[in-house]
Amino acid sequence: MTAFYSNIYQLMNTGAYREALSIIRNKLNQNKNDESKKGIFEKAQLHFVLIDIGTETNNKQLIVEGLAFNTQNESKVMRVISKSSYYYNIANAKSELGKLFYRENPGVHSFKVSRERFQEPIDLYWLSLKHVEPHNTELRCQILINLSNALTINFRFIEAIQLLDTVLKINESFPQALVSKADHLLQMAKITNSPVTAALYATIYDLYDKAVRLQIPPFAVQKCIHGIRQAKSKLDEYDFNLSDLDKEFSISLAEYNNHSDFRKFCIDNFLTLNEHTIYCSCSSSGKDDLQIGGFKLILNGELIPKLELLLNRVKSEFAFARWNYYRSLKEEAFDYDVIFSDLYDNEIINSQSETLRTSFRVCYGILDKIALGICKLYNITDGNIYFERFWDDKNRVSILENRKNIHLNALSSIANDLNSKRGELKHFKKWRNKLEHNLFILQDSNKLNLDPFELISDDKFVEAVDINEFKSATLHLLQLTRAAIFSLVYCIRLETVTRLKNDGKIPLIKIDTK
Repeated sequence: MTAFYSNIYQLMNTGAYREALSIIRNKLNQNKNDESKKGIFEKAQLHFVLIDIGTETNNKQLIVEGLAFNTQNESKVMRVISKSSYYYNIANAKSELGKLFYRENPGVHSFKVSRERFQEPIDLYWLSLKHVEPHNTELRCQILINLSNALTINFRFIEAIQLLDTVLKINESFPQALVSKADHLLQMAKITNSPVTAALYATIYDLYDKAVRLQIPPFAVQKCIHGIRQAKSKLDEYDFNLSDLDKEFSISLAEYNNHSDFRKFCIDNFLTLNEHTIYCSCSSSGKDDLQIGGFKLILNGELIPKLELLLNRVKSEFAFARWNYYRSLKEEAFDYDVIFSDLYDNEIINSQSETLRTSFRVCYGILDKIALGICKLYNITDGNIYFERFWDDKNRVSILENRKNIHLNALSSIANDLNSKRGELKHFKKWRNKLEHNLFILQDSNKLNLDPFELISDDKFVEAVDINEFKSATLHLLQLTRAAIFSLVYCIRLETVTRLKNDGKIPLIKIDTK
């Protein structure tokens, strides 16, 4: 960072926004007719700083001004800065405009408004992450943190916390990640009807306490102190002594180390269906025990047992999908007793590639069952049930939007990611269809691709994807499916445990788990 920009950000850190803005205006006026690469770069950077000032001061006009220059001059700007930086800064502007809109219009919005106001930043952050340079760890972490915060506007807390944990694995003392994770855990405890434990509030306390000891802005310090007090108040209710905090974390770590290698793999890669695992990896994280009514509880009546039946099927299929993913990475290839023709196309054909393909394919069946669960919950019987297109039916959407259920908005947002026409992950559906109905092969791109018979070049006949890219995509799809399963459970809880129990209509009864 040059001395000029260091001075600007120093002024911003001390709250001297008017002075910082004056310096930027003077600089922009000096450079307004400079169309050289250096001039374009300078103007782009200055307008990105306008976005930062607008964000910190809630000044919509500055954000719009900074955004307008960079989007209207996209082709010029993209020639002088990296794609990752461009998409990151545009995402920041769009995200902040979404936040300002939400502050002015609080509540549960329609799926259309959510898509138009809150979804684009998510897509842009994913684009930025896709193009970030491998060595640029700081930018990668910042993208993940901002993406996490963008996800929470769509109530996608499971994924948001996962991304922050990813950052904290890279840098355990990243202040924004510490504060955001604590914030998200507090919010989750309020909106999901999840069981809460002393371990949850001990984690929240520890996150805020670590953050407040670092160099963070004064407003963040006050926020952390408030969060520490909230967490301590809850811990007092559990008679938890803060002097035992380190001891409890050590015990949890020892219990994590006693898990099987497979379970540790699932925990480390965010592939568990266990609410305790969201914030703690102790012995309570050893099994996927997610239920609608809570541990060993189910709601009485005809509807919830049917939805628990569906959840059993979903959990089983998800467990099968992640097990296949694990096997594809960890097990030796099994000898099929088959001889394949060598076509010099670099296709990988073995048990590992097949289990990987199976893992990816099974996820789409799970997502469609989630859509089926929504139909059963709201007594919707019309139309085809395909998850990524489920939210495009006007009659169906009108029924769902009337419920004002935040977890439906989370599911709709996940579907937007996967939508085969507009989603940032639309190629996932293309791959799934090719896997099911056409010819889809996995290749080792590190090997020389001779393709003497020009098989791969016939893209209407065959889809060829690098196996490492497909592994990464499969993990992403598994994590997305996991988040959707949690959101379905939270959605059902909100419609039943909270609303109907508050009306005194539905008692809780004990059942055994299988």
